[in-house]
Amino acid sequence: MNIEKTNQWLSLIANVGVVAGVVFLAFEIQQNNELLIQESRYSMLENQKDWKFFLNGNPEIAKLIYASSSGELNEIEKFRRFDILSGLLLTWQWEWEQSQSNLFGSSQLPVEGFRALWMSTNIQADWVGLKSILRPEFAEFLESNVVKRIQPDE
Repeated sequence: MNIEKTNQWLSLIANVGVVAGVVFLAFEIQQNNELLIQESRYSMLENQKDWKFFLNGNPEIAKLIYASSSGELNEIEKFRRFDILSGLLLTWQWEWEQSQSNLFGSSQLPVEGFRALWMSTNIQADWVGLKSILRPEFAEFLESNVVKRIQPDE
């Protein structure tokens, strides 16, 4: 009888240990998720900084991107400009996709930054071609949150 009671107490203690282990594991997973969200936000910030440095750090690239009209560029420069802008928009699309899956937590996309860069680079001139390489949902997001907020309604 004494052995039976001891076995019951040991089983109870073991079960409590299992429950405590599961609670600890849940806490660790929550902390890991928070860390991943912070790393994702930092990655988005690094993307933005890298793009700004790339666009402004090289005078040749800056000339391509900040040309006031496509008439200032030869055909090769126009292709290079298109490729650079498509890379930028594909990066924005990636950030948008991640935000749709709540990977950035409660952080919002830097739409104001998108608008500022959109205006400064005269992307509107290339928008028809650039729009075709983007997911339709993201192109629609850009239209409603960036393009139409910059252009007056006609």
